[in-house]
Amino acid sequence: MKGSWLPARIGAGIGVFVAALELAGRSIARASLIERATGASLDPVTIALVGVAAAACGAALSWTRVAHRVDALVVWILLAALPAGLAAQLSLGARLQSDGFYYFAHLRSLWFDHDQDLANDYRLLAMESKTNLFVPTVTGHAQSAWTIGPSLVWAPFFAVGDAVARYEQQSDPALKTDGTSFPYRQAVCVAGLLWGLLGLYFTYRLSALFVPKGWAAAAMIAVGGGSFLLWYLVKEPSMTHAPSMATVAGFTWAWAASRGRRTLWQWAALGLLAGLMGTIRWQNVLFALLPALEWVAAAVPLLRTRAIQPLRVLTLAGLAFTAAAVVGFLPQMLVWKAIYGQYFAVSPVGPQIRWWAPRISDILWSSRNGLFATSPILYVGAIGLVLMIRSSPGFALPALAIFAAMTFFNASIQDWWGSAAYGMRRFDGMVPILAVGVAVALERLSGLVARAPQVVACTAAALLVLWNLTFMQAALSGVFGIGESVSFERVGAAQGGTIERWFGHPFSFPANAIFALRNRRPMSSYDVLWTGRFLADPSQPYARIDVGGEDGPFLSNGWYAAEEGGGVTFRWAAERASLVVPLDHADDLRVLVRVMPFGFAGGDPQTLTLVVNSVSHTAVPLVSGWQTVEVATPASDWQSGVSDVALVFRRAIRPSDTSGSRDSRPLAAAVDWIALRGPSPAGRTGS
Repeated sequence: MKGSWLPARIGAGIGVFVAALELAGRSIARASLIERATGASLDPVTIALVGVAAAACGAALSWTRVAHRVDALVVWILLAALPAGLAAQLSLGARLQSDGFYYFAHLRSLWFDHDQDLANDYRLLAMESKTNLFVPTVTGHAQSAWTIGPSLVWAPFFAVGDAVARYEQQSDPALKTDGTSFPYRQAVCVAGLLWGLLGLYFTYRLSALFVPKGWAAAAMIAVGGGSFLLWYLVKEPSMTHAPSMATVAGFTWAWAASRGRRTLWQWAALGLLAGLMGTIRWQNVLFALLPALEWVAAAVPLLRTRAIQPLRVLTLAGLAFTAAAVVGFLPQMLVWKAIYGQYFAVSPVGPQIRWWAPRISDILWSSRNGLFATSPILYVGAIGLVLMIRSSPGFALPALAIFAAMTFFNASIQDWWGSAAYGMRRFDGMVPILAVGVAVALERLSGLVARAPQVVACTAAALLVLWNLTFMQAALSGVFGIGESVSFERVGAAQGGTIERWFGHPFSFPANAIFALRNRRPMSSYDVLWTGRFLADPSQPYARIDVGGEDGPFLSNGWYAAEEGGGVTFRWAAERASLVVPLDHADDLRVLVRVMPFGFAGGDPQTLTLVVNSVSHTAVPLVSGWQTVEVATPASDWQSGVSDVALVFRRAIRPSDTSGSRDSRPLAAAVDWIALRGPSPAGRTGS
């Protein structure tokens, strides 16, 4: 490294720092340091571009002069991401929100009240409507199902927010310094971005243990910008996912880098980090299986050969790891003790864990926040881990075991889709490990391209053929007139719709293909029918199809356009109206239909016959006006998957044949809704 370029790199670093400090000040203090100092007013995007440009200059200088060029490049990329991320937070209105309030309450209580009685904190944060939180525990405290770890990693930033609030209060007496005003809240948003960038750095270091650094850097950028993680860096940084990913990334790197040659103190340090990451998110405890599996693999041959001394050393290492992990997890245990009166507790306000009914295919492939469906770059990572089995089994096999355990655990949570969340956020700790798979997949793909360039050429040609076929379908469908001008947006939307009808969600494969084969439905129906299937939630043994409302995925033949009358949305049905009902499992069900027969003076009485998967039930007579018909059906009529249901009426009459109406549609009855009722959870006898 030549010293003559050092001042230039330092200058570039100062440029990035000033840009980041200005943007952080605008977020935390809602004040511009530049404007206060110079009177000049610059928008956040301009400041971010200056910071990114400074980082680019630093990267260029480092690339030509620094021995470890890729390492330096990665650092400069992450430095450039800092002002860019802060500007994005300002633009997107990032703030304390959602679950962030629950974690923030822990921190505020520790900082100002020096306790964990959160009732007053909930009130100060305007959470009075969450009445279940205020049910007293055995210690008289408010409820909490949220971890203490985020408070620990946010604390330095909260301290900055506190200092800013007290300083700004001198000129704005209305600004509160009790831990609830915007300086405190926005400080944890800045913390989320910084922790996320640190986690991406360790993600790079982890990948670089297995592939050349260039591919490791590419994988870091791919998962950072191509997965759900980006959302939790710039849009909802007050959630725990960024620090959770960061601690897991550091832990996994430390484990992989020291595997097979770890000292006693390194075992203890690894255990301490394991305990800390467990205090941030419960699921992170599963990553402790990485050194645990390594320990078992080392212990088994020693037990077989009765190697006493090596076994004694290994046992001591395991004890050091375990003891340190307990110490690292101790803050959470103390919080449980304060709130629930015991060192290990399960909060009643947390979501249920349904070990007997994991939604594994849904959590991976469904369009409802499925991991692979919403972050396909992580699909590449999973494939890459499989490809690593032969070359790096010591990493790939434990990593896949952790992935399987994490999938099962998250799929067993009551709201497996993560409630109102972007992407499959509960897999945040898997991002660094899957990044290794991405790096390996990219490296292998580059080798394939070098060995078989015709594969790339044929793939490109196939995509162009698909483009033409979908373009033709758009013309045949009348999306645009042949020979007329049309916007790319209009044609592209039509082509995307065609691809979806033909293949379904491309990243829901193979789950959508299996669903299509089992149920004789198009692959596209998987995204709506199977993910939203009825009876999947044991606490909701009922379902309702709002005919005339959001009924598109369920209705087949025999229905007319939706109408509204008397405040009711409905559809007229022909003599036979068909629909599909997606069920998680077969069960004894009561089918209810709110129906109004088409009647006229002197007409014969109308009847309704319910047909389920070709099994007809007794016809039910209908009277005039709206009424609810109920038919009891046994479990043998239904099937797991999609069942075909038909409403068969005795007759259908054209209004034009009975009066002066011009309506020539054969009408049997109007249908408002169709509902299914199963046994209540308490009354269930089956699995």
